[in-house]
Amino acid sequence: MDEIIYDLLLKSPQGFMLLGTLRFRITEFEAAQGTADVSALLAESLERPFINMDVQRLEGSIAVQFLTGLRPVPIEGLVFSFGMLPLPLNALFNSADPARPLTIQFSFLDATHIGGGMIWQVGTARELKFSLLGTQRGFGM
Repeated sequence: MDEIIYDLLLKSPQGFMLLGTLRFRITEFEAAQGTADVSALLAESLERPFINMDVQRLEGSIAVQFLTGLRPVPIEGLVFSFGMLPLPLNALFNSADPARPLTIQFSFLDATHIGGGMIWQVGTARELKFSLLGTQRGFGM
């Protein structure tokens, strides 16, 4: 599957603004091990209503030149969505590089925009917090 690319605008509580790029793609989960008792699951589902939530694995990178330098930070995470909604609900990312820890969480505002936040250098004295707005680039650009 192709990468999904967002141009980012990050803003700190002090008003410091940075531009960046978020790239990610959806990867497949490994097949679940073991078998479930299908009749028991069916009987349980008939007793009470349930909501299906889909979870997909993501991997990619984020580049914010002032923070990451010349090399983007590799990230991995999850996206959560309900089967009945046209857009995913929320996405969570963590850094895959222990030397450059970060956490990103965002929601999908519409088909081409995201909004959320990022914490750079999580758990250190140099921790920085940013609000995040993103606009999706067209595919093939």
